[in-house]
Amino acid sequence: MAIAIQPYTPDLVPAVKALNSRLAAGGVVREFHFPESSVPEWLPKLPGRRLYQEYFLAVEGEAVRGGYIVKYQDFWINGENRPLAFYRLPLSEGIVNRAYTSVGVVMLRSALARQPVMFALGMGGMHNPLPQMLTALRWALREVPFYFRVHHPGRFLRNIAPLRRDAARRLLASLAALSGTGWLGIKAAQRLRTRAISGLQVERIESFGSWADELWQRCARNYFASAVRDSATLNLLYGEEKYLCVRVSRASQLLGWAVVLDTQMRQNKYFGDLRLGSIADCLAAPADALAVIQGATEFLDQRGVDLIISNQAHHAWSSALRSSGYFTGPSNFIFAASQGLAKVLSPLEQNFSQLHLNRGDGDGPINL
Repeated sequence: MAIAIQPYTPDLVPAVKALNSRLAAGGVVREFHFPESSVPEWLPKLPGRRLYQEYFLAVEGEAVRGGYIVKYQDFWINGENRPLAFYRLPLSEGIVNRAYTSVGVVMLRSALARQPVMFALGMGGMHNPLPQMLTALRWALREVPFYFRVHHPGRFLRNIAPLRRDAARRLLASLAALSGTGWLGIKAAQRLRTRAISGLQVERIESFGSWADELWQRCARNYFASAVRDSATLNLLYGEEKYLCVRVSRASQLLGWAVVLDTQMRQNKYFGDLRLGSIADCLAAPADALAVIQGATEFLDQRGVDLIISNQAHHAWSSALRSSGYFTGPSNFIFAASQGLAKVLSPLEQNFSQLHLNRGDGDGPINL
């Protein structure tokens, strides 16, 4: 029977639950199950709202064989606002039943037919099935650079997974942690790389007000492309208690803001049991990026995190991280542009470093 793509309606909830049961029986963790409500908990579609999500299902008769989510958001691109679609959580029964391996392609083609100007973000690295499928369908893919800064080197060396992949690496990392040589080396390297800015005021805020709108209007023209970051959008995205929002100023002049997280990891496959700080989102004029990164870093350091990470595409924010003592590491955070979007961003090879992209975009800072 043919697969039909249709909106997720309440009558299909039992079929979605049945799909999730089959996925669970095949060993798929709950994190990768499809939502069992037809109305999104995060960013539902409401009258007048331009930032929202819609759910679509791949239906075969009375059974659901997969589904995907589209998030709609306004972006500033090359001097004008325009809506973009973000393709997220494509889930196919093909991951547990080879009879449905084609469902993923059917869903993606359906999404593109609805919204040809579309992007994907994150995806866990180029080696995963979705990036490989997007590459085969001639999407343009780029890694969003990854940066990290160590606050507690001993805990870092005892927990960070890439340093502990085999017995030899585990032994060297443990020796460096116990002897103190790791502490000295990491701290010295970070200090040498840091270009400190004095006189910064970092203030935690509960919400974004008209000042954020004024900052967005002032900064937007400095970026070739960026998701719209006005107060209405930011308050929708970062209203939960886990998001720590800070405003950075100097001599009473507002420079920018950052959204950070402070998360205690538990047996994480990358970060072990580290207390992880992350700079998930931020905004300032490119010339003030260094001040905002240093303000956010100081805020997280004072909270006692072990490690701070960030993914940033724009060259000014990447430079600000390097000038704040951050190291670069391998990135599993991938930006993918459909052929329609690649034309809008053309030439992407040249313009990619002009895109203000980070973990605040797409899914938001999940898993952090």
